[in-house]
Amino acid sequence: MATILVMYTLKKRADGTLEGPRNKKVYASHGPKRHVLAIARREADKRGFDRASGKLVQIVTDGDTDLERYIEELFPEALHTIDVYHAVEYLWEAGHALYKEGSDELDAWVTTQKERLDEGRVADIISDLKERLAVLPTGSQHECVKKVSNYLDKRQEKMAYRSLREQDLEISSGAVEGAVKYVIAKRFDCGGMRWIKERAEALLQLRCIEVNGDWDAFIAFVHDTMHRHSQHTHTIISLKRQTPVPLPTYGLA
Repeated sequence: MATILVMYTLKKRADGTLEGPRNKKVYASHGPKRHVLAIARREADKRGFDRASGKLVQIVTDGDTDLERYIEELFPEALHTIDVYHAVEYLWEAGHALYKEGSDELDAWVTTQKERLDEGRVADIISDLKERLAVLPTGSQHECVKKVSNYLDKRQEKMAYRSLREQDLEISSGAVEGAVKYVIAKRFDCGGMRWIKERAEALLQLRCIEVNGDWDAFIAFVHDTMHRHSQHTHTIISLKRQTPVPLPTYGLA
């Protein structure tokens, strides 16, 4: 599965609200997740958002453990936010373990927890789940509620949604979800298509270049590079390969 980034900057208006997105770029790769985060670090530095800049960098993810680890390593200064819709999905998962599907009790419980989540009261949700764990017998329901409780407990500082809204910051990864559809699915998920990662990677990079509006500049770069190489070596370069190129590893030791 590819990892996809949507990167952009926001400009603060005179009234304190944020305007954007500006300079929006999409990047996706089947390479290691650390490679993708290293690309994001490079892009942030190029835009003047290096670690010493003092500028706010916000990263919104679905709570993936590997991404969390690499964000702590490469973006220690960033404000890391868990996508609110992924958090709500976990609430529904716990709710289904506690109440019957389609019941009024289920809807009422999830509604209450969503209100708490919206208000930034994640600790109250965790407290509720732990109280229920104390009386639930060992089994699949107990394990499900425990999993949700642990997920929220480890990430509650990344779910300050009320504060984020007050700062006019992002609370969801909707831009990424949209990019998955128009960058990847539109080109790779057609009927009958079969891919290996190494073969798909080259096309995925071309797709990002096209979506970012850099196609003409890319073609000019390829043409000029091939022309210089041909003049220097007196040979003709073929862009076709018999074997796929290994996946990119920028940022890996």
